[in-house]
Amino acid sequence: MKFIAENTSIPIPKVYCSFVHGDRAFILMERIQGDEIPTAWKKLQKAGRRKVYGQLRAILHELRSLQPPPGTGIESCTGGSLYDSRIKQCRGTRFGPFKTVQDFHFWLREGLQASELRERETEDGSEWRDLEKMAAMQDAGPWPPPVFTHADLNPFNILVRGDEVVAVLDWEFAGWYPSYWEYTSAWIGNLTRTGWQEALEQFLDPFPEKLEMERTRQKWWGEV
Repeated sequence: MKFIAENTSIPIPKVYCSFVHGDRAFILMERIQGDEIPTAWKKLQKAGRRKVYGQLRAILHELRSLQPPPGTGIESCTGGSLYDSRIKQCRGTRFGPFKTVQDFHFWLREGLQASELRERETEDGSEWRDLEKMAAMQDAGPWPPPVFTHADLNPFNILVRGDEVVAVLDWEFAGWYPSYWEYTSAWIGNLTRTGWQEALEQFLDPFPEKLEMERTRQKWWGEV
């Protein structure tokens, strides 16, 4: 949050202090008055919702405008490890950093080699074609530089007052990720909120092929 406050104009709560007590970390921050998107939507007409989407689009554009330092891989804003409780291998631990996007992908699929999938069949005799396609997409290159990503854009992490976005919350998953990660993590992380999935393209660039790639990974690795 300090990184976002110092490098963007994105509205976030002001952090007053942070400390560790026992084995837990705590952050004392500003309380911002506002409604989460589901509550705000009950009060807003179409014009107000469009205005909110426009502000979110500007916020994400500003986030994407942050330039990664030379040599940045998949890592936190300080160059260290990341956290995402939705990733199976990460539950209870941190992960990374990774020098390249391909290294990150290789870790996500737990070292599975594309060559292992060729000629391999499931018990019902069908080929693992979806996994082959996923691995081929993950290994393809060159990948563009990573972009700074919130990584948990759900309707409860955005506060609105009237028709103004007053805060984007919960940055604990944030870091430098592949360019598709914001869209796919927001889509897959909100499987039961189909209205939000449909709204994502109002303010995020869609990556339909990468979404298919990620849905395959999460299906086989038990994350959805």
